[in-house]
Amino acid sequence: MERHWSRVWGDRRQELVFIGTGMNETEIRAALDECLTGSPTATRFDPNAYRHLRDPFPFWGRADAA
Repeated sequence: MERHWSRVWGDRRQELVFIGTGMNETEIRAALDECLTGSPTATRFDPNAYRHLRDPFPFWGRADAA
């Protein structure tokens, strides 16, 4: 756990775990890599670079979240 600890954020992180038999790690990694956006050398996320994309989710208001 210590290798993932951040003085600023603590143990906040995201992790995907695939459990099963007969899975192909190379194919899974390739499929996930296809989902990545942006430059692989970028150090910060720039939301303005994606403002032109259509939002695939329907609009919902505060009342819908309750």
